[in-house]
Amino acid sequence: MVRLASIVSFVILVILQSCQTADKKTIIGYVQITQDPVLDAAKAGLFRALKDSGFIDGQNIKILDNNAQGDISMITTILQSLQSQNADLIITNSTPCMSAAAQIVKDIPVVFTVAFGPEQIGFKSIPDNLYGVYDPWKADEFVDLIQACLPGLKRVGIPYNNAEPNAEYSVKILSAEFAKRGITLVTAAVGGANDIMQAGQSLAAQQIDAMVVAADNTVYLGLGVLAKISASEKIPLFVSDPLQAEKGAALGFGVDYDSWGYQSGLKAIDLLKGRNISMHKIEPILKYQLILNEKACHEQGLSVPEEIRKNANRIIK
Repeated sequence: MVRLASIVSFVILVILQSCQTADKKTIIGYVQITQDPVLDAAKAGLFRALKDSGFIDGQNIKILDNNAQGDISMITTILQSLQSQNADLIITNSTPCMSAAAQIVKDIPVVFTVAFGPEQIGFKSIPDNLYGVYDPWKADEFVDLIQACLPGLKRVGIPYNNAEPNAEYSVKILSAEFAKRGITLVTAAVGGANDIMQAGQSLAAQQIDAMVVAADNTVYLGLGVLAKISASEKIPLFVSDPLQAEKGAALGFGVDYDSWGYQSGLKAIDLLKGRNISMHKIEPILKYQLILNEKACHEQGLSVPEEIRKNANRIIK
C-alpha cells in the first residue's frame, strides 16, 4: 500500500507540473511613449498581427501594457520593470522607447515600431537583440509636396523637442533638404506641451510661409493649438505623420501606421516561433499614405493642386 501511495503521489506530481507548464504564458512587455492616435494605430496593427498568428493575450501570451504618458524619463523605469518581471520579449512604440531599450535591455529580444532606425539616430552599431521596422523618412518627397502646394515657398517654421532623437533627426534631414532648395528653416524649441503655443506664435511672427511638424511626439500632443495659430495667421500646417491631419494639419504625408505596426508584429511572431531572422532583423516600412484635411486647408488659406488631391488616400471633409 505504501508503494502504491508513492506511485500515485508521483503521478499526481507529474500531472501538476505538466499543467503548470501548459499554463505558463509567454510574457510580452510593451512600452509606448504617449497616448496618441498615430501610435495607437500602430499598436492596434501590431497586436492584430499577433492575434492573426494565434498569439492571444490571456491565453498563450501575457501582455504587460505600459505607457509613459509623454514623460521620456519614465521609459527607463518601465523597461527596468519589464526586465524584473522576466519579460520574454519587449515591444517598443516610438523612437525614444526604441533608443532607450537598445541601450538598457541586453538579454531580452526587443522589437520596435514607429521609429527611425538605430543608425539614423546615431547608433554606431545595432544591438544583437534589436529587431524592427523603421521609417526611411522620404524627406525629399515630403518637401516636393509642400513646394507643389506653395510654389513660392521661402521660409518654413518648425517647432520641435530636441530631447527626442526622432525629432532632432527629422529636423536635421529637413534642414539639409530645404537648404538644397534655397529655403530658410526657422526653428523654435519645445520642451513640453506647455511650450507649444509660445513656439507657434513665435514662428508665426517670423514671416514664415508654412509650418511643419515632423516625427515629434511632444509637439503632436498640442497639434490642435498649432492648427488654430495656422488658421488665424493663414499659415498652412504640414505634418510627416498622415493621421495627424485629423488634428487640424492641412496635409499629412508619411507612413501608414496600421501597416507599420502589423509589419513589426510579424517580426515579433518570427521571434516567438523561434525562427532565425538574423538576415533581415531590421527593415523599412513599405506602405505610405497621403491625407488631406479639406477644412483645415480652407481655414489656413491653402489651395491644393488637383493632382495632389487625386493622389490622396483620404480626404477629411
